[in-house]
Amino acid sequence: MTQEKIAQYFDALTSASQSLVKDTNISYIDALIEILEDINSQTVHREFDKPSNDVVQIIQSTIDMGWSLLSPAEKRKALQLAVLKANREDQTPANYQITPDGIGYLLADFINQTAGLRDNDTIIDMNVGSGNLLWTINEMLDVTVKRIGIDNDETQLALASATDEIINSDETTLYKEDTISIEEPPKAKVVVADLPVGYYPLQQSDKFITRNQNGRSFVHHLLIEKSLDFVADDGWIYLLVPANVLNGDEAKKVLQFVTSRAQLKAFLQLPNEFFQDARAAKAILVLKKQRTKNNEVLMGQYPSLKDLKSLQNFLQEIKAWVKLENEQN
Repeated sequence: MTQEKIAQYFDALTSASQSLVKDTNISYIDALIEILEDINSQTVHREFDKPSNDVVQIIQSTIDMGWSLLSPAEKRKALQLAVLKANREDQTPANYQITPDGIGYLLADFINQTAGLRDNDTIIDMNVGSGNLLWTINEMLDVTVKRIGIDNDETQLALASATDEIINSDETTLYKEDTISIEEPPKAKVVVADLPVGYYPLQQSDKFITRNQNGRSFVHHLLIEKSLDFVADDGWIYLLVPANVLNGDEAKKVLQFVTSRAQLKAFLQLPNEFFQDARAAKAILVLKKQRTKNNEVLMGQYPSLKDLKSLQNFLQEIKAWVKLENEQN
């Protein structure tokens, strides 16, 4: 993979998106979605003589670049850069920012070692957003899986659908739903999500044990609880959660509930370098639906990815824990 090639396709998307924004006065993210859909259909969509002929030519040149010549990883990286650019231009809120590659790679490595995935198993992203975390994990998996993505934001799902069609040879099933409100959730061997942080804006059902009895509830607490409804009996859950999620009085209630219905397997804080603000730091929370004889919870923090020796030592510790887990399963 050449960075020059990726940059070439990113630059083309940038030029086309900027031209379409100026020509039609739509948001940058909407312009990007429209161009990606044009790439998928191999034709420029026009309504009421828009976009103009000049912009049509710019978009058509982007379509004609030969996207099929890129590998899935190259496509994903070019599109990731384009989405990052769109988020900056539109000042997208933090909960809609894409999950960085580095986090996706670490998570995929842990999934490969622990989940026991086989071809045609299903993986669900409960908060799929624009899809980058799910596409990154899919890219790194040792097997071919079916993919399901759920989100309640129409724009994010349109972006996920357009990028999915460009990157992946088989279609991802996408649902526009409020994950917390789904009454008959699909089941999967692996459930993942980069959880939004903050308060849930709606009145949640009384059936949620993790709800706040005296006010608004934390959406990430409710989603941790809800994840258990999506996972198959032999499945695993891998959630990106606030690093302080196990601290405080409310966290005790979350932990008590989770451990009553599943087994806490790991809590791994991500490298500090991924987060500009320490208060935004996240960790990987790992749960298993069926209990195993191994009651040792793997806890720690990934070292800086720049400190290769420390990182290799930490990865060896993970492998030793995985070996123990497999032996006692």
